[in-house]
Amino acid sequence: MTRALFLIELAMLLKARFTWIIGALLFAALAWGAVNGQANADQQQATVDRVKMHAATKVARQQADVARYGRPAGTLLPYWQDPSDAAGYMRYGLTAYALKPPSPLAGLAIGQSRLLPFYIKTDLDYVAPPAAAFDFINPRILSLGDFDLAFVLVYVLPLALIAIGASRLAAERDSGALRLMAAQLPSFRQLVMLKFSVAAIVCVPFTLVATVLALLVADTPCWSMQALDTMLLLGAALAGFTLFWVALTALVASRIGVVGSYLRLVSVWIGFTFFVPAAGALLIDMAYPAPSPLLYLDDLRRANDFTPANRDALFVRFARAEPAYAAAAERIGKVSYATKQIAVQQAVERQVEERVAAAARQSEDAAGRAAALRWLSPAMVFDTLLQQAAGSGVERHKRFLQRTKDYTDELRAFFWPRALAEAANPANPCQGCAARLNFTDHDKIPRFQADRPLDGVAGRIGGAVGYLWMLADAVVLMLWSGRRFRV
Repeated sequence: MTRALFLIELAMLLKARFTWIIGALLFAALAWGAVNGQANADQQQATVDRVKMHAATKVARQQADVARYGRPAGTLLPYWQDPSDAAGYMRYGLTAYALKPPSPLAGLAIGQSRLLPFYIKTDLDYVAPPAAAFDFINPRILSLGDFDLAFVLVYVLPLALIAIGASRLAAERDSGALRLMAAQLPSFRQLVMLKFSVAAIVCVPFTLVATVLALLVADTPCWSMQALDTMLLLGAALAGFTLFWVALTALVASRIGVVGSYLRLVSVWIGFTFFVPAAGALLIDMAYPAPSPLLYLDDLRRANDFTPANRDALFVRFARAEPAYAAAAERIGKVSYATKQIAVQQAVERQVEERVAAAARQSEDAAGRAAALRWLSPAMVFDTLLQQAAGSGVERHKRFLQRTKDYTDELRAFFWPRALAEAANPANPCQGCAARLNFTDHDKIPRFQADRPLDGVAGRIGGAVGYLWMLADAVVLMLWSGRRFRV
């Protein structure tokens, strides 16, 4: 009897026109979201390629200028126009970028990638997190959010599962058919589990297959061996998330009527996807108020408010503290502005260091609390998991900013000693040439090494996958307990 009812329930669910309508709409939304996400990733990759080409072209042109100006000409270029002067080049001619290329799985979730910079032109006067260096987007468009695959899976999929599953038990109870069906089995719990099993067997594989087909439609390059472990974990997470909502739908629908089932399930969906995130954000803002950026800008303005005399005095003290550059202090009148800014920049950073450190501590504390509150909502956990897998989340961007700062320090270590050595002991190997030729090592300028977006992703999302399955198992156990079932 159990097998017969199982087959009947499976046939009814598969034959229902409503099931196919919901399934078709869900697949269309998944495909549309995947196409939008991949289009955004393709645009970012095209921009990254253009930035690389621009930087390489400019360096090649500068090297050609060095060769052209490295011949007697009877004139001398201003140092800020001389591509062979170390001080002038590091401040006015350097074209070096820190890049955050999109991940092969970037089409899964646009996340924060349209709000945060993915390429930054490095500046040796780097003080705090740099400003965004990308094209402006209409803020009204950004406020609407992005319709991508993650949006469909996190927000639309639960509604589709509720629409399919909420009426399986509730409608039959309202019509009286449920009593007749329950009389054919040893217990009503067995009937509930049978219907739940049918819904799970249909919905979980359909969701996985539809998502894979949507990625194929969008031509997302996520099938490499490097991405295989991440894709398997994403499949497990999606299956657990789907199973959670199927089980929750069966749990609610086994206790109340069809109208009440829909109302309660939609209320739970609203709570998980909107109320919990909004309440968590409000609590974090109250507990960890963000420092005013205006105060930081005011401190930065004050720190940079140097008169020429103050700048000279600061550089003299700085040069005399280093025996190798002490000679530059004796010829301060001939030291270039770009070289003097080395001492100024270090003084500026010391003055704003405390406020920058306080802002960093506040950000870290708020981020830690947000990560803890995220576990209160499976929707937030799943959304964060998708962004981490796609390389479009805040965590990767923080690592990118740190790598940018490290790269800036590397460039400083390359250029500053050369500029200071030239200021202390000026020399021109080509008398009468237009160029100074004290810097010709353009090929040795450090290059930014972009990260490998998929490295370590599997380890970072493994806990979230386990969490989703733990929630699904907990709801299934509650369903199996059979308490408060009503025929």
